[in-house]
Amino acid sequence: MNFLSNCLKGIAIGSGAILPGISSGVFCVIFGIYEKLLDSILNFFSDIKSNFKFLFPILIGVGLGILLFGNILSYCLYQFPIQTKSIFIGLILGSIPTLIKEANEKESFKLSHLLFFLIALLLGIGCIFLENSLTIKVLENIDFFYLILCGFLMSVRNCSSWC
Repeated sequence: MNFLSNCLKGIAIGSGAILPGISSGVFCVIFGIYEKLLDSILNFFSDIKSNFKFLFPILIGVGLGILLFGNILSYCLYQFPIQTKSIFIGLILGSIPTLIKEANEKESFKLSHLLFFLIALLLGIGCIFLENSLTIKVLENIDFFYLILCGFLMSVRNCSSWC
C-alpha cells in the first residue's frame, strides 16, 4: 500500500514538474514528504536500502506523471487555453494556505515576510508588463546581461517556493 501511495504522489510531483507555474516542491509540501525526500536524497548512501525503498516508487511515479500529463497538458492548452490556465491559477492560489501553515510552524510571521512578498509581486507584475511591451525586433538584440537577469528572476521564483 505504501508503494502505491508513494507512486501516486510521484505522479502528482511529475505532473507538477511540467505544469506551468506549479512547482514539484509545492506538491511535496502538500503531501508532507518534502523533508523526508530531501533527507533521503542527501543521505542516500548512509542507508541505501531504506532510501531506495522510499525513493523508487516516487521516481517511477514522477516518470509516469511526466509522460501522462505532457500530452494531456499540450492538448488542453491548445483546445481550452483559458480554462486550463484558470485551473493552474486556482491550484497555485489553493496551495498558498498550506505553504503559509508550513512556514509558520518553523518561524512566526514577520513584517519582512510581507515586504518580501510585496516586492516579489511587484517584480512579477512588472515582468508581465515588460514581456507584453517587447516586440520581435527587440527580442533579436538580446544581450548577455538580459539573460543573466532572466535567470536570476527565475531562480528567485524557485527559491521563494522553498521558503
